[in-house]
Amino acid sequence: MIILALVTIVVFLSGCVGGEISNIDQLATKINENIKNGDSYYNQAATSVNKFLYDIALSQCNSAASQFDLAKSSSQEAMIYARTSQNQVYIDYLQLTLNEIDAKINATKELQLAIPLYQVNDTRSGNIHATLANTYMKKSLEYEAKKEALVKKNPDEFK
Repeated sequence: MIILALVTIVVFLSGCVGGEISNIDQLATKINENIKNGDSYYNQAATSVNKFLYDIALSQCNSAASQFDLAKSSSQEAMIYARTSQNQVYIDYLQLTLNEIDAKINATKELQLAIPLYQVNDTRSGNIHATLANTYMKKSLEYEAKKEALVKKNPDEFK
């Protein structure tokens, strides 16, 4: 009887851990899609700024920010599952993902600050914000590279 109860508990707990990982996997698709869409809108905004299409650029920045916010929300949810599963690789990966998304959000905010300055011909101040936007985007690429290295180091965790 004790053995049966122990087996039932182990099966239940492994189901919970498996369920947590399954939830993370499902969210990962949404997270990646939102990041991809956010990047696309951000790049379109940067192109629009370079073409002096400031109103369009602001709209594209707003769309990028929305996508990055959705990615962050899903990543935070996935992090809860990762912590529950106590899988340190997933925790580390999701922390890097959150750092990457935060850098993209900051880049988008800086570009949003630059655009109105460009509209009133305050190029000097606009360039300060645009430079910060580029710095944040470069930082996001560093986090992305760290995620890729983590995946390569732990291929069994990422199938």
